[in-house]
Amino acid sequence: MATKHEEIIRYLETLPIGQKVSVRSIAHELQVSEGTAYRAIKSAETNGLVATIERVGTVRIEKERPKQIEELSFSDILELINGRLLGGAAGLAKTLNKFVIGAMTEEAMIPYITPMSLVIVGNRTGAQRIALEHGAAVLITGGFEASSENIRLADDEELPLISTSYDTYTVASLINREISNKNIKQDILTVNDVYEPRDQIQVLLQSQKVSDYLALRNSTNKSRFAVVTDKGRLVGVITYHDIQGFSAGTGLDKVMVKNPITVTLHTSLANATHLLMSNSIDLLPVVDTGFNLVGLVNRNDVQAHERPLSKMGTWTLEAQIGEALSVEETPVVNGDDFPAWRAVVTPQMANDDGTLAIGVLTELLTLAATRSLRLYQQKVSMVDQLNLYYLRLVQIDHELTIKLRVVNASRRRTYFDIDILSDHLVVAKAMVTCQVIEEI
Repeated sequence: MATKHEEIIRYLETLPIGQKVSVRSIAHELQVSEGTAYRAIKSAETNGLVATIERVGTVRIEKERPKQIEELSFSDILELINGRLLGGAAGLAKTLNKFVIGAMTEEAMIPYITPMSLVIVGNRTGAQRIALEHGAAVLITGGFEASSENIRLADDEELPLISTSYDTYTVASLINREISNKNIKQDILTVNDVYEPRDQIQVLLQSQKVSDYLALRNSTNKSRFAVVTDKGRLVGVITYHDIQGFSAGTGLDKVMVKNPITVTLHTSLANATHLLMSNSIDLLPVVDTGFNLVGLVNRNDVQAHERPLSKMGTWTLEAQIGEALSVEETPVVNGDDFPAWRAVVTPQMANDDGTLAIGVLTELLTLAATRSLRLYQQKVSMVDQLNLYYLRLVQIDHELTIKLRVVNASRRRTYFDIDILSDHLVVAKAMVTCQVIEEI
């Protein structure tokens, strides 16, 4: 049998798009308490079924379509390039399919122009008009203006006509980089990918007692729960350990852990994992900006969705540095020593003056430490602390040798003393602490 909460959610799903809803109307229609109706509406708002609009109220909305990783709107482009909108404001929310550089004759451009593309062109009135007539937005480089006829055409066709002071190469580079950034961000797992939403979990109310906790524990075979107010605001968490020594009649607000560590739906999964492991807890409440409980994420959730440390499909700086790093094929001498790692400094790793960037060296040390633990001790880890002392500059095309020595190790942490050499000279030293997440 469905709960009252589930009945309200199903009822909201049947409402037409745009219909107003309220706590009182839902409570009256479905014969439930206003508190139950309020919590269900808030849950529906979190899940994208309804939205609260200023001076209008709460209305049924259509769930937003997930945005594709490569999508950019013309509004995104306008902001990205510091542009000025000359016309076609009604089309800013539209999404471009591709961009075309109009460095050819007007007739030769036509086969390449498709609807909802973006034509990047200079001070060429005819080329701008042809692009608009074929359903494409226009980006004018060099800071030039557009003719009044083309501005009117852009308004009529609802296609943005934008001007920027950047040159064509810079604009194309910025757009390419933004698309790459969106791909990278899309590949990063967040709490939103793994959490259990509010309508699928059991919670306890602040006004309940230890006896209620025990009854819920016995019925669900779980021992960790969030504690909320009547309106759904998170006030604590409670586990079986917390109730030890207290009578069944003790109020939960007397024994629960107050001000618990929380995350939001946008918290990265790596960050959530770090919070769980570093604080030795198994449960993280997920809250919204008003600290209302949205759901829960637990250790099993994050471990089940962990990805390999190397994301082969994403050409990030980490991936580029990782490609350059290789390990010596020599046996481990003892438990405190690892084979050395080697890397050649490429132009992508250097500052403008042709020397190795400190940030790149930090990434090399991070990868060498975590990869060593994974390869030779079967431990997944993350760097907790890194102290680097850069003694000599390293130039492009010079080889680095990274030698690691374990100075202390426990079940949860490993401490490295690291020497970085080039041309047989020590160019840097580092102390690195790795926190072990799990053993494989």
